[in-house]
Amino acid sequence: MHLFHCPELSSETIELPNEEAHHAIHVLRLQIGDRVGLLDGKGLEAIAAIASIGKKQCTVAIQERVQHARERGGHIHLAVGIPKQLDRWEWLVEKAVEVGVDRITPLITERSERRNLRSDRTRRVAIAAMKQSQRCWLPILDDPMDLGTLLALEHLDQVYFGWCEGEHASLMERYTPERHALMVIGPEGDLSPKEAATLIARGASPVSLGHARLRTETAALVACAWMSLSQQP
Repeated sequence: MHLFHCPELSSETIELPNEEAHHAIHVLRLQIGDRVGLLDGKGLEAIAAIASIGKKQCTVAIQERVQHARERGGHIHLAVGIPKQLDRWEWLVEKAVEVGVDRITPLITERSERRNLRSDRTRRVAIAAMKQSQRCWLPILDDPMDLGTLLALEHLDQVYFGWCEGEHASLMERYTPERHALMVIGPEGDLSPKEAATLIARGASPVSLGHARLRTETAALVACAWMSLSQQP
């Protein structure tokens, strides 16, 4: 069954968003009566049937709704220095959504070579990954922010950051799966000593992800994959 993202599923009859309608009509060539799945990105899944089709519009009738709980008790917030190459950022977003994270923050640091993103592109990538992986929750997708803004967002039970310098322990030894966590990964060139000191002063733990020196996006994916899998029953 084909899946579509619809932010609002409260009505009995839903008009698919423009991009989703185009995909249903002109790419998949669905017909009236075909059954489809709908995801609102906030845990609600619906089964519907296509009720009408126009040149640019597709309307569906809801037949069933199911509310899904979050799959983990401990939320995973991933904050990552923006890679210089945007395709690497989009690859990371895609894989992080597939693995399952609750929030993704593009981080601006002292050594960042890129400081801006197209948020609409990031959102499209995340939505496509949610549908492909058949997940019901879309992560919160932040606009780029600096470290000070990130640390002021909310109180978290545990904060970790990948760091190639100084003393650090293994993430596998430090992470507590049942508690909400923020994982910070620096850009190419790593976090600066000043940024590391700021994090440590706020109670964050410097951690390693193995012996190899990983790319920014690889380190971020390894961290969130391990944190997600460690919460599986």
